Amino acid sequence: MMKSVPERSEGRFERVGMHNVQRLRIVAVLLLLLFVGGPTLMTWAQARGDDETDVFNSDLGNVNPIPNPGETFVVIQDLTVADPGARGDTTPDGFPTAIETVTIKKIGGTLEDHFVLALRLYMDDGDGQFNLPNDRLLGSVNAPRLSTGVVFGQPNQLLVLVPNNSVVQFFVVADFANDAPDGATLRTSFDLTVKDSLMGGPPVSSRIDPATALPILNGDAGLPPELGCALTCFIRITATSGRQQTDVVDETPARTANPGDVVVVQEFSVSDPGASSDAIPDEFPTLIRTVTVRKVGGTIPSERILRLRLYRDIPRTPPGWQPDDELLATVHSPNLEQGVVFGDGGRRLARVNDGSLEHFYVVADLAPVGLADGDTLRTSIDLVVRDDMTDPGESSSAIETPMPVVASNQLVVKVPPPLFMIGSASIVGKAKIPISIRFVPAPGLGEIQIGPDAAIVFDPDIVQILSIKGVGPYAVNSVNIDSLTGRAQFTLTLKPGRTALNEGVIAEIEVDKAPDAPVGVSVELLIESEDNIEIIDVFKDRDGRDLIPDVLPGRVTIKLLKGDVDKDGVVTMSDARLTARFILDLETLTPEQEEAADVAPPFGVIDATDVRWIAQVAAGLRKLEKTLSNPLPLRERVAEGRVRVSAQTRSGHLEFRLSNARASETIVKIFSLSGAPVLTALASGPTVRLSNAELAHLPNGVYLYVMTALGDDGRWQQSKLQKLVILR
Repeated sequence: MMKSVPERSEGRFERVGMHNVQRLRIVAVLLLLLFVGGPTLMTWAQARGDDETDVFNSDLGNVNPIPNPGETFVVIQDLTVADPGARGDTTPDGFPTAIETVTIKKIGGTLEDHFVLALRLYMDDGDGQFNLPNDRLLGSVNAPRLSTGVVFGQPNQLLVLVPNNSVVQFFVVADFANDAPDGATLRTSFDLTVKDSLMGGPPVSSRIDPATALPILNGDAGLPPELGCALTCFIRITATSGRQQTDVVDETPARTANPGDVVVVQEFSVSDPGASSDAIPDEFPTLIRTVTVRKVGGTIPSERILRLRLYRDIPRTPPGWQPDDELLATVHSPNLEQGVVFGDGGRRLARVNDGSLEHFYVVADLAPVGLADGDTLRTSIDLVVRDDMTDPGESSSAIETPMPVVASNQLVVKVPPPLFMIGSASIVGKAKIPISIRFVPAPGLGEIQIGPDAAIVFDPDIVQILSIKGVGPYAVNSVNIDSLTGRAQFTLTLKPGRTALNEGVIAEIEVDKAPDAPVGVSVELLIESEDNIEIIDVFKDRDGRDLIPDVLPGRVTIKLLKGDVDKDGVVTMSDARLTARFILDLETLTPEQEEAADVAPPFGVIDATDVRWIAQVAAGLRKLEKTLSNPLPLRERVAEGRVRVSAQTRSGHLEFRLSNARASETIVKIFSLSGAPVLTALASGPTVRLSNAELAHLPNGVYLYVMTALGDDGRWQQSKLQKLVILR
C-alpha cells in the first residue's frame, strides 16, 4: 500500500509536466513567429519570390488612340511585364513570374459596353510590334462586359510565365461596332495576379513590385512623370477626318396614330454645314454609314412594332414623308430597346453633299392589336459618319451636334372603336367588293349578323348585288338579297378551329352594273334599318362579347370601258370598225363614245392609232392601261396640228413653248416610246417649264410629247406628236 501511492503520484506528476511543456513550446513558437517570423508568414501567403516584377505601359506605338467605328483588331493597351523591372527591386531573385489571370476593366470614358464587340489578349512574339498571326492569342471574349471586368485565364492555372531576368509584352485588342458613336471615349485598366505552384507553373513566383502597383491604366497619368500619359489617356472613336461641321436636328412633330398604322416616329434633318459652331463649309460631304434608332421612353414595346424603315426625302414628292420617298433600309421585328441599326457600317447609307440639307424619316408599322389607348413611344437617333474605305477614298465631315438626338415629340396611340368597312370600286361589269374590319380587340371577330332589322342598302337601278361570300377564316350563310328594293342581309361566323381576325377582309360582295346604269353615276352601299338608322344587328368577338362598331359605307361608280365604243360591255372588232367609220366621217359618236374610242396617245384626238389599238384589244394582243384617260373636256373636239411647239433647256429648266398661238392654258403630256404616259404638266399661258427635280424620275432616253392649248376662243388646239430627247 505504501509503495503504490508514491508510484501513482509520480505518474500523475509526469503526465502533468509533459502537458505543461507542450503548452510552453506552442506559446514559444507563436511568440517567435510573431516577433521574428511575421514577414515570413506573409511571404508564404503570397509568393516566396522577391517584389521585383514591374508592369508598365510599353508606349511603342502599337496603341491606336483614334480608331474608326467598325474597325477590328485595334490595340487599346500595350503592356510590358519585366522580371526584374526598372523600378524598386531591380535585382533578379532567381524566380520567374507566374501569371495566373489578367483582368481588363473599363475605368473611364463614354463608350458603352455593347459598342465593343470582342476583346482579345495577345502575347508579343518578341519584336515589340503587334502583328498577326505571329503574336500568340491568350484568350478572346465576345460581347465583353468591360464595366464589370473581363478576366483572361483560370484560377490556379498558369496563363503566362515570364522567365527570370526577362520581359513579356501583352496587347489588349478590341473590335468596335459599326455604330460606335463618333467622339466616344474608352479607358481601360490592366490587372494581373501572380501565384506560386500554379498548375503547369514553377513552385515559386516573383511578385509585382509596389513601384508599379496594379491596376495599370492605358497611358496611366498616375505613374511617375517619365512613365505618364506618353501617348494617350483615352481611346477616342473617330468617325471622320473632316471637320466637325454637320448638324443633326430633330424635326418630329406631335403625332397620333391608330393600331395597324404606318407612321413616322421620328424625322430629322442632316445639314452640312449646320448652324452651330462650325458653320463654314469644309468642302467635304457627310457620308452616313449607320443610323441607330433606340427607344428612350414610352409604353409601346418593340414586339408591337412589326417593321421599321428609314427613308430620305426626295424633291419630286410633296413635303413630309411619302411612300415614294427613297427607302434606305428596312428592319423587320425591330428591337428598339436594344437599338435598331440601319446600315452595315461598311457601305455608305446616305450622302449629304457639302452645303446641303437632307430630310430623313424613321417609319414604323404598328401592330393591329395589343396597343392600348394612350400608349406612347419616343425614340432617339444616332448617326455614324465615316470616310470612304475605298482607295483612294473620300473624306467626310464629322457630326457637330451632340449625339444621340432625341425626338422632340412622342408618338401617341389612339385606339378607336371597331370599324366595319364596305369597299368601293369603279366597275364596267361584274366585280367583287371587299368587306373588311379594323380595330377589333383581341381575341378577334367571332360573328356578324346584318338582319333582320338592318340590311346593306343599294340602288337597284344602278347596281345589283349578286352574292355575298366569306373570305379566309369566315363563312357567310343565311344570305337574303332583294334585288327589287335594294336590300341584302347575311350572317357571318368564324369557321371551327380557325384563328379570328382583328383586321382584314372577311367577306366579298359580288356586284354588277344594272342594265341601264349610265356611265359616271355612283351609288353608296349603306347599312341601315328600315327606319334609316345605321345599325348592325350582331357584332361579337370570338368569346361572345358584344361590340359596337362604326360603319364605313362603300361606293360603286359606273365607269367607261375603254374601247367599248358601241357600249355593249365588251371590246370587239365592231368597236374598231365603228371608230374607223367615225374617223372617215361616216358615223357620229356621242361624247361618251368618243371618250371610249380615245385609247391611244396623243389623247384628245381620235385617229388610226386608236382603231389599231382597239382591234388589238379585241384580238387579245393588247391590254389597255387602266390610267388611260382624256385630260381634255369631251364637249369640244380638239383641232390637231394647228399649233407649232418647241422644247429647249433654259436656265436649268426644260421649257415647252407654243410658237404661233396665244393660250390661256397649256398642257404638256410626255409619253414613253411604247405610248405609256409618264408625265403631265399644266401651266397658265403659252409656256410650260419643268425643273430638273420634276424630271428626275425620267431616265435618259427618247420620249414623245404633245402640247394642247386653250385659245382665247375657248377651243382646244393640239400639236402633232413630237420627239423629246432627255440627256443629262
